[in-house]
Parts: sequence; C-alpha cells; structure tokens
Amino acid sequence: MLERIYQNDAVNASVTAYDNGTRRQLLVMATGTGKTHVFGRLYGEMKSRLPGQMLVIAHTDELVKQNAHVLRYLHGPNSVGLEMGTYTAEPTSPIISASVQTLGRKGTTRLDKFNWNNIDKIVVDEAHHSTTDAYRRILDKSGVLEPTSRTLLLGVTATPQRTDGIALDTLYERVVYLYPIRKAIEEGWLVDIRGYRVRTDTSLDGVSKSSGDYALGELSERINTPQRNQQIVEAWKRLGEGRKTVVYCANIQHTQAVAEEFRRVGIKTDFVFGEDPEREDKLRRHRNGTTDVLCVCGLLIEGYDDPSIACVVLARPTQSVILLPQMVGRGTRLEDGVNLKDHEFMERVKRNLIVIDIVDATVNGSLVTLPTLMGLPTTLDVEGRSLIAAADALEALQEEHPGVDFSKLERFDDAKTLIESVDMFQVKFPEEVKENSELTWFRAVCGGYKMLLPKEGVERAGLVHIYENTLGQWELDGEIKGETFHGIRASFEEAIKVSDEQIRKRVSSRTLSCVLREAKWKNNPVTRGQRKMIERLFPHKNFAFDQMSAGQASHLIAERLTRKATR
Repeated sequence: MLERIYQNDAVNASVTAYDNGTRRQLLVMATGTGKTHVFGRLYGEMKSRLPGQMLVIAHTDELVKQNAHVLRYLHGPNSVGLEMGTYTAEPTSPIISASVQTLGRKGTTRLDKFNWNNIDKIVVDEAHHSTTDAYRRILDKSGVLEPTSRTLLLGVTATPQRTDGIALDTLYERVVYLYPIRKAIEEGWLVDIRGYRVRTDTSLDGVSKSSGDYALGELSERINTPQRNQQIVEAWKRLGEGRKTVVYCANIQHTQAVAEEFRRVGIKTDFVFGEDPEREDKLRRHRNGTTDVLCVCGLLIEGYDDPSIACVVLARPTQSVILLPQMVGRGTRLEDGVNLKDHEFMERVKRNLIVIDIVDATVNGSLVTLPTLMGLPTTLDVEGRSLIAAADALEALQEEHPGVDFSKLERFDDAKTLIESVDMFQVKFPEEVKENSELTWFRAVCGGYKMLLPKEGVERAGLVHIYENTLGQWELDGEIKGETFHGIRASFEEAIKVSDEQIRKRVSSRTLSCVLREAKWKNNPVTRGQRKMIERLFPHKNFAFDQMSAGQASHLIAERLTRKATR
C-alpha cells in the first residue's frame, strides 16, 4: 500500500499542536482521504503523552461500525469495543467506538460505567455535528471542555461549516491540519470531477427553508414532476451511462418516481431510503454491479465507501454548503492504496467522476452548485470541464484582469465580453475594505485580502494576508522586513485594523504613503517607471496613459503584483 504522506503530516500536526498547548483541535480533510486512519494512528502516537483510552463518537450506525473496523485493523481485533444500541463495550476497552445517540441520549446512565479519568483522547467524527446537545452531554461528562483538562479533543470533518448558526470555535480552538479536495485531486489521491449542468424550468421560489436547507416535503412536491424526472434520465443516458451511479433525491416519493423513470427506459435501478427494510440487500446489489443506478434519499451522505461509484446525479437541489461536498464525495474515492500518479496506464482504475447537477430556477441565488466545491461562482456552468481545470482557468483570468468581477460569470465563453466591458485602469476596492481601512487591500485569489508592500532598500517586498479560516475566525499572516507575524481575530474588522497597525509600525513613512489609497501624490501624472511596469505586466493591453493618474497606475500595479505574490 502506498504511503500517504499527508496522513503522516496530519498526525504530526496534531501531536505538535498538543505539545504546544492546543488541546481542542479540528482536523479538516476531504472525503475519501482517510480521516479514520489518521486518528487511528494518533492513538499510538500519543501513547507517551496520553496513555489512557480513546473514545470515538459518531452519529450513524454505519460510521460507528466503520470506525471500529478500521481501528481493529490498525490495533488488533480485541482493541475496540462497540457502544451502540444493543452493543455494549467493556468499560476498560482501549478504544471505544460509540454512537452519540446512545451515549448522548438525555437521561441515559450508560455514560456512568466509564472511568472518565482514564479516557484522555476523544475523537468526534463528522465534527460539524458536534455542537448539538447530545454531543455536549458527552463532552461535559468527560470534562474535556474544562480549562485545566489535558484530554485531547479532536474533531475530524470534511465540511467544518455549520447550518445552525453555532460556530465550531465554541468547542475547538484551532484547525491543526487542512487537506482540501483540490489538493487531494491534484496529488492523485482522489479522482478529478467533470461537471455538467442540466437546467430545468422548475422554479424553487417560495419553497420553505428548514435547518439551513429546503424543506424536503415542499421541495419534493415542487421538483417531483414527470417532465423533470425525464430530463434527469435523458441527461444520464447522454452523459453518464455505463458508469455505476448514485442519484440523490429529496424524499421517498421522489426517489421512487425517479427510479421508476430509469426502469421505464430499461436501466437496472433500485431506490433505497433510511428505513428501507431491504436496504442492505439493495446496497449490496449496487455495490456488486447487479444494479447500475441507485436512487437514494437520506442515505450515502456520510460513512459509505464504494470506490466504483463513477457518476453522481444531484437531483435534489440544496442550499447547504455541507451537503453538496458530501454527496459528491461518494464518487471521488479511489481504492485503498491507489494513487492516480502511479496508475496512469491501469485500465481498471477509475479516472474521474462525472457529476450531473440538476439546476432549477430561482431568483434569490441561494443554490449551492457543483462549482462552489472549488470556490467557483455558483452561476458558472463548467460545461463538462474538469473542475480543477476550470478553477485554474478562472484564477488565470482573475490574475490577468484584476479589475474584473467574475463572480456572476455563467460561461467561460462570456468572459471576453465581460472583460471588454470593464475600464481596465479603474481599480475598484472592496466596499468592506474602504469602510475599515485607509490602505490598499485587494481581494486575494486564494481567499481573503492581501497587501504587497514595496521594497525598502535591500529588504524584499513585504506581504500581509488576512483570511477567514474554517472555524469562522479571521487570521492574519505577514512578513515585513524579514520578520513574520501571525494573529487570529474574531472578525474581519478586527483583523484588518490589527494588520493596519502592524504595517504602520513596521514600515517607513515613505512606504506607508505608497499604500495609502488617498495619498496626495496619487493625483500626479503617471511616471515613466510606472508606465514601463504596466507595459511589462500587461503586455497585450493598450492603456491611455495621458488619462491615467499616478494613483490609478499605482493601484493597477499593486493589485497585479499582489495577486501574483504567493509568499
């Protein structure tokens, strides 16, 4: 089996963070990259520091059993006890894989049998659920949230956002390691995604919202129509036929209707739902290839591994930034030990995942669609491109044309018209920047805001970056005159003000005047040096320099250099 270096990095990051005093940690890794292997290995790596038991909490029976299976593989068949429903773990089991519904149920006495002084490592799987009352009952009983506790609390998730408005930083202090889906694809551990958008005439306007997403009953009534269901099947026959497929639907009625439409045209199809008495048989038939298409609702979101899934149909629209990557993640997984960088000529290895995104009409723009996985506009139709290639292409456009807002772009073919409609030397600063800072902060391609500071003598240019992390906190990273600094603040407003203070303290008055948006010199004509720099940075553009001020030239140069700066 090939070594996954990033898993070593994740384990080492957790150990190092613990040694540096971070007891409540969050680990964010894309679906299919082996989070269970990471916390399973952490059990051994932390032995010298924390010699006691490990408790692993999950919210579905499948996850509890799956975690136990991997942990037994790593540490032996007698190392793990199950605490779930009718399964009861020995109180002294080295590792306890437990259901939150069992241990966190209000009024349960099952928490009382454990010696909580001896449980010094607690893992919360799919940690984006962990702010609910059931989890809090377990965590409160364990004492892990007490300021003096030495117990390690490790939350692991692929999707750290919450939909209930409760930030995860109420439980976790810091993200100690991040391995996003884009990096996993680029390094060959997950397959790339080719996306197709299928537009329908169905309107979602007026559908109620529940728990951060569409209310499923109302949603199903709106989208479960013969015309739309036929569109789904026709799109699949055109784009995904021949690939093992999962179709995500809204509710049981919708699931059954879509499955019947597939069957009507001769496709071997099952439908399955959470309480389906034939659930295991249907999943097994799909896994072994007896059925080609499986239509599901409320299933295969978390904790289901089948590397042979090669097509995902998003037949239920969503507003959830959590749900969409989990659905897509069912098809990005590769077999254990397989890396696409080392298997380029192996026919049996899945090369990519096709995602068919069924997009309905809405005027409020609240849909979460496939391109958002890579930070692309929700409106963008990648038209069968690789998502990685689409992200690279849009980032190149942003760097080449810094004054253009691509956030509403629908097709790449429309980019040229959009670019030509923008006055290229009128650099616009974000409103939130103008409201909170006098300095020249620009939006960063990688997220957040950046400022590039001019060189001072032999010192290299400085760079400051502020960005929102996955816990909803704002981080600032800077290097000025060879000295680095880092901080975390609760809001963007605080982060930009602290960053401005650091810049003002660390640079000369001459350098500061270069990054003030409204400095008097900026009304002067363009200098010869500025003209040369602009011609070098924009070799294919013609600018009316006689109509441009020194300030406009400075802003144009600064934004281009800031976008290119990677340090």
